[in-house]
Amino acid sequence: MIHKHLQKIRKDKNVSLKELLELLDEWNTLYNKADQVYWLANLAERRVIFVSPACEKIYGIQPEAFYQDVELWKKVIHPEDREKVEKKQSALWKGSCLEHEYRIIHQQDGTVRWVLDQTFPAFDENGKLVMLSGVITDITEIKKMNEKLLLAEKVCEHVQQGILITDENGVIQFINPAFTEITGYGSEAIGLSLDFLYSGYYNEHFYQIIKKTVAEKGQWRGSLRGRRKNGEVYAQQTTITAIHDKEGHLIFYLFLFSDMIKNEKTATSLKDDLKLAQEVQKRVLSKPLKTEAIDIYGMYVPSGELGGDMYAWYRIDSDRYGIFLMDVMGNGVAASLICMSVRSLLNGVIRKCIYPQEVFHELNKHMQLLYHEDGPMNTYYFTAVYAMVNTKEKFIEYASAGHPPGFLFHPNGLVEELDQGCAPIGLLSYLHVETGKLNYAPGATLVLYSDGVVEGAHGSVRTNIEMFREKLKPYIHLDNKNMIVHINKMFKEEYPFLDDISVVVAKLH
Repeated sequence: MIHKHLQKIRKDKNVSLKELLELLDEWNTLYNKADQVYWLANLAERRVIFVSPACEKIYGIQPEAFYQDVELWKKVIHPEDREKVEKKQSALWKGSCLEHEYRIIHQQDGTVRWVLDQTFPAFDENGKLVMLSGVITDITEIKKMNEKLLLAEKVCEHVQQGILITDENGVIQFINPAFTEITGYGSEAIGLSLDFLYSGYYNEHFYQIIKKTVAEKGQWRGSLRGRRKNGEVYAQQTTITAIHDKEGHLIFYLFLFSDMIKNEKTATSLKDDLKLAQEVQKRVLSKPLKTEAIDIYGMYVPSGELGGDMYAWYRIDSDRYGIFLMDVMGNGVAASLICMSVRSLLNGVIRKCIYPQEVFHELNKHMQLLYHEDGPMNTYYFTAVYAMVNTKEKFIEYASAGHPPGFLFHPNGLVEELDQGCAPIGLLSYLHVETGKLNYAPGATLVLYSDGVVEGAHGSVRTNIEMFREKLKPYIHLDNKNMIVHINKMFKEEYPFLDDISVVVAKLH
């Protein structure tokens, strides 16, 4: 706006000094609330003829002081910057535009402030330089912010934790060198959604639970499996924090994570501990059961990490057997501990409750009591399938809690799926369990399996379920032990795989 006033002066060649001063008084009123200092200087006399009132806020000096002391503008400049500024401003009187930053000293409180000084020449209609105009802006806060950003940038460059920042929609805005070192992804990750970092191990519902926790509590901590650029799956300790502005609006998500096995010594120790834990986990699996009415055999192939698969079976009475297979969502020590806690009470629950609906309700109550207080464990739940086999009346009553459907292969070639059930156990405070009932004839084969069998990088889960069913058909005539041997070979050829694999085969006589 100051240039509009300059144009007014240029057009009126006969404006008197008195009229000019009156006009400048109007400008004083106009710029009284401005956060920037506007000024005019007469070229012929080399003196300031107008300074806006904002100079008192920035300099701690009344405008009149600049009119009285033509050298005052030099005196307020920080001593360390004065010589540099004077050299630059010597070009002003030649009509050059100038923009530079320097420090001043506030004349009332003594604080050092940074200003941006922008100067523009003013010419008359004949192109003769007659005046100089300028704008001085206090940029102290911007400088401080830039210093903080520079410091933050240096910290991000040297910190060993991976740092990733996304906008509110999960689109990556920033990564640090440690992120690149851990994942293998560099600048190509900027602008992408987080999905490409997913390992394929967790389903969408698991990520929704994490998002809900961050939304409600502001932060989530836990261990996750990620996928590097080379396809390798690795374990990472992760903290996700929602960052809000002063008004409380979400502006971005901050992810801090570290490779849990980067340190070689820690990795060796962890490997030994995991091996021991895996051995313990294998030993709690039920041993083969063989009777005149039923033969049950199981297979467990670990993915290389401590997982959450577990199967067990029990003879309830002379005619009834309970077969149970579970898969905790997630992996690592937490998943293994949940397996062990469920295993410790499973015998009593199945013998007491017997039927699928009651068994699942009791297990869900256990998960709600133990794992749904505040803390990182509140995102854990497990899928399961439970089949109560009545060998006298030749039927199976079952329920599947968010688990891949088991198969009942009949002697006549018909295959039925165990697809009735409910949500995963521990996910909801109350489960509505729908049970299924299948009759069978002697010679039938029941196959239960964990989702590691059908989840992976190739095809949809439904397609993989159908493929697995077809792969089993050539071996159904074998006894369960030899059938398990062939299934084991089937998956050993595809090793390594992302998740543990568990399969239970029950031959029904």
